[in-house]
Amino acid sequence: MKFSWKIFIVSFLIIIISFGAGGFVLVNSVFTSSLNTKIESVCQSNAYATASFYSMNVNVQASGYNSGFIDYTIKNFTKQLSSSSDDTKVDIGDKSIVTVFDDGGFAEEIKENERNYRIKNDKGRKYLQVVSLVNILNKDYYIQSLADITSVYEDRDSYFRTYQIILMCVALSASFLLLIFSRFITRPLEKLTDTANEIAGGDFEKRAESSSTKEIYELSNSFNTMTDFVEGYIEELSEEVRRRDDFVSAFTHELKTPLTSVIGYADMMRSYELDADKRRSCADNIYKEGKRLESLSANLLELLVLKHTDVEMREINTQVIESDTENAVLFLLEKYNITLEINFEQAMLIAEPSLLKTLIYNLIDNACKASEQGGKVIVWGACQGDRYEICVGDYGRGIPKDEISKITEPFYMVDKSRARSMGGAGIGLALCNEIARLHGSSLDIKSEVGVGTAISFDVPIAVLKEGECVETS
Repeated sequence: MKFSWKIFIVSFLIIIISFGAGGFVLVNSVFTSSLNTKIESVCQSNAYATASFYSMNVNVQASGYNSGFIDYTIKNFTKQLSSSSDDTKVDIGDKSIVTVFDDGGFAEEIKENERNYRIKNDKGRKYLQVVSLVNILNKDYYIQSLADITSVYEDRDSYFRTYQIILMCVALSASFLLLIFSRFITRPLEKLTDTANEIAGGDFEKRAESSSTKEIYELSNSFNTMTDFVEGYIEELSEEVRRRDDFVSAFTHELKTPLTSVIGYADMMRSYELDADKRRSCADNIYKEGKRLESLSANLLELLVLKHTDVEMREINTQVIESDTENAVLFLLEKYNITLEINFEQAMLIAEPSLLKTLIYNLIDNACKASEQGGKVIVWGACQGDRYEICVGDYGRGIPKDEISKITEPFYMVDKSRARSMGGAGIGLALCNEIARLHGSSLDIKSEVGVGTAISFDVPIAVLKEGECVETS
């Protein structure tokens, strides 16, 4: 069942039950008030008749009249009282006048100088019977007031019929208004459901419309926030799938290229009689491609290990890093004819020494490859609060802006032919980024084509205790 119908049915039942119960209580309250007023009126009339009858008999007896005259006087008095009211009949006599509706049980219950009443149904009409008892000259006289109160019950029935008609009109009006109201309330929810179905169907750009109702507005905003998150997550998954596919494709290609060369040169040496120079040339090419495969597998293994390994950090002095770096890159500087300018502010760092040196070495290697012959590479380090920033810059070719976000992906190369000609496989920056991640940082790459590139990262600075000295070796 739709939510709108649930709202309609529940609200309709509440209104009808409340209105019906309220009307029933109201009509019964009016009826009870009218009946009590009638009872009180007849009882007062009976009390008046009783008092008048008693006074009259006292006067008659005081005058010395006999019982026959008293009976005659009672008869005339009864006629006079009955004629004074249209709907109330007054009778005075013995017990027989009380037993008009039964066998006399009601008369037996009446005590002297008391007044009782009851309501009886006779031939479809309602009667109010009020009876009092007085004793005069040792004789019991019953004074009965009998009133037809059928009109009171007929008024009640008429009120109920009228209220039933009103209730039916209210039910029709309420059903119409509630139907509109429930549709108005649930329409934004239905739109939200339609939007959710469209998003589930693949339209991730679809968003819920805002509503003027505060609750629906907040729900729509929450739904849109959730959709933005889901869309972003799906884009991340899609990007991850793309990277994985690119990784597999690039890895396959990087393996296939040197293997093809190795197989080709080996087949040439196996199939043909070559002179010593050609055999040496083939063997040299096989060695180079083999070393390239070795470097590729070593770097890839190191990258995979670093992704699932926690390294042990310890304190290391920046002077040691500076000295080791200068010694490690001498071969690169001579190979590419590059000048190195290095300057580290003295500090104690928290890092894994071998990985940190590998990171700096790889960045310098990339900077040398990107620079022209006779170029310069700058390396500097400085304290930045509780972190130590290290930056490697060059004045080489630079990287296009749309390529910067991709160069830390494994096997990604901006210029593939140039990178392969220099022995690169596209893993170096991915490995550098993973090492930076282990030190709580990431590579910050700033580059401009034709101007150069600066790649920086930071590591924690060790907090020296009071009196502790910085080691320089």
